[in-house]
Amino acid sequence: MGFTLVAGVKRQAPAGGWTKHLFYDMGDGSLFALWDLRGLEGVQLRENEWRTAISSGLGLPGWVNHIAFKCSGQEEFEQKRQRWLDNGYHVSEVDHAFIRSCYTYDPDGNWVEWTYDTRLLGAADRAEAEVILADDTPASQAEYEGCFTRSAAKKRVFPGRKPLFPG
Repeated sequence: MGFTLVAGVKRQAPAGGWTKHLFYDMGDGSLFALWDLRGLEGVQLRENEWRTAISSGLGLPGWVNHIAFKCSGQEEFEQKRQRWLDNGYHVSEVDHAFIRSCYTYDPDGNWVEWTYDTRLLGAADRAEAEVILADDTPASQAEYEGCFTRSAAKKRVFPGRKPLFPG
C-alpha cells in the first residue's frame, strides 16, 4: 500500500507460537496495524479451519468485506494505482458516481481499495439513501461498470512470507 512502517512488536503468543504486530503510518498520523501470526497452526489455530481473508474466508464474495483508504485526489489515486501495477497486482477500477475507486487483492486474499471523492455529498444524497434504506424490493439498476488492468510486473514476494492468495 506504500504506507511507512513506523513501529513493530514481536512477542510470544499466549498459548504457543509467536507474532509480529506491525504499525504503518497512513500519511496523516493515523496508524494501520497488521498481525503476522507464526507457529500458531496446530497450537492455537486448526490449519484447515481458519482463513485470513475477511470475506472469502467466511464463504462470501471477496468484495463484500474490504478495507478502503482515502486519497487526497485524482493525482494521489493514480500514483497508488500505478504502485500496485508496478508491484505485480492486477487492478479493477470503478466510478461510483460520488467516489472513484481502484481495487486489488492483498496477499491474504483481502480486497483493498484506494478511493477519492469526485463530488461533495449533500441533502439530496442523504434523502436518496433514506429511500434506499427503507426499500426492500430487488434492485433494478445493473452493477457499476468498470475496467480491469492486468499487471505485467512480477509480484513482489516478501521475505519469510508465502502469499496465501497468489492471484
